[in-house]
Amino acid sequence: MPKTKTRLPNPEEQATLRDAVAWVNNLLAEEYQTDVRLTGTMEDIPNLHTMLGEGPFTDDPEAELKTFGIVFGNVLARELGLRWVIHRDDEGTNYALQYQDTELLVFPCEVISARLEEGEEIDEINLEAILESLRESLAGEAANKKRRD
Repeated sequence: MPKTKTRLPNPEEQATLRDAVAWVNNLLAEEYQTDVRLTGTMEDIPNLHTMLGEGPFTDDPEAELKTFGIVFGNVLARELGLRWVIHRDDEGTNYALQYQDTELLVFPCEVISARLEEGEEIDEINLEAILESLRESLAGEAANKKRRD
């Protein structure tokens, strides 16, 4: 039986989440010469689409995708009422978003990578559609939880 554990991020892991936002904000300022900064809301999605389509910006595209996943995760967290957790299982340790006190987890750092592995082009990934699909799934989960309680 696989061992799993989910916990809140420690201070170092919280710093990683903040650093991702800072890196993307710096990219917006330096590369795009804009005063726009991330808000953790739907307003971030068009900028994420643009940056994903025009990247990579470093020699480590995989790390960039993780960073953009964290930034997208902040949008999901705010829009869907999720919280960041650290999830560890036999596969490793990952940042995840948890829905209330359930075992329902979303792995935003893997969302983009998984679609690329499935053959989608980076500019075909529709972050708004992902968010709305998750919103519908969570609404269904909330209804099921209410019936169980």
